[in-house]
Amino acid sequence: RRTVGLKMGIKAAGGIRSFEDALLMIRSGATRLGCSASVKIVSV
Repeated sequence: RRTVGLKMGIKAAGGIRSFEDALLMIRSGATRLGCSASVKIVSV
C-alpha cells in the first residue's frame, strides 16, 4: 500500500485457505483476493 498508494488496488493470491488468512490479507492492504477456497472461506 505504501508503494502504490490508495488509487491502485492490490490483489493477494496463493495460500489463502481460511477466513483468517483472507482477513490477514485484507488487513495488510489487499483490496482483492484470488483464492480457490472461496466457498469454504465464506461458509464459516
